Amino acid sequence: MRIRSLALGLFAAVSGLALCAQSGAAAADPSALVASVGAQINQVLADNSLSAPERRQRFHDIIDQRADFPRISCFVLGRYWQGSSDSFRREFSRVFEDYVIQSMITRFAQYSGDSFYVTGARAEGEHSTVVLTTIDYPNGVPAARVDWRLRDTPNGFKIVDVSDSGVSLAQTYREEFASVIRHDGGQVAALIPDMRQKLDGQTSGRASGNARVNAAYAKVDECAP
Repeated sequence: MRIRSLALGLFAAVSGLALCAQSGAAAADPSALVASVGAQINQVLADNSLSAPERRQRFHDIIDQRADFPRISCFVLGRYWQGSSDSFRREFSRVFEDYVIQSMITRFAQYSGDSFYVTGARAEGEHSTVVLTTIDYPNGVPAARVDWRLRDTPNGFKIVDVSDSGVSLAQTYREEFASVIRHDGGQVAALIPDMRQKLDGQTSGRASGNARVNAAYAKVDECAP
């Protein structure tokens, strides 16, 4: 499958408003889900009529519907998740989602105009599937291998991690946040202002999709992607 004008993102890193039939097929087929994500991101990138806030909201809708942010948030917080209050978990998860989206938009802007291929898939365990993709770059730049880890949930397959050339983005965030917490004397509360500062003053946690899953964050106990 080939999708023009696609770039690497997260969680690179996650799909917006697809037709019902396409959405249902993607929910049941990990490869179809990844291809659908790519196609819809391509539509957002190609729409020059969108303002920056509108484009950010479109990206948010794509990610929020296709990524399992309750599980990802639990994983990146590690052992600090279990010791955190429900209100902190919800606020962290909202800001973290915005944090991922900003990183994704920045990465897409750097790599726009490239080509994306779904090259295969493999099962890993009872509930996990890895979809293999390749992104070709122009001007002789070596192709990148990007692996998308999806988990089978009661609501269909959801993206829980993306590996860029073997580097797990979920694990990278986990290590980054653990470092911030250690630097601040073990205070997990330091994460939210740190992320907000890196968001360059953009509004956090106001997208409508977050309200849809807020109740799920407090109930996540098993955090492995």
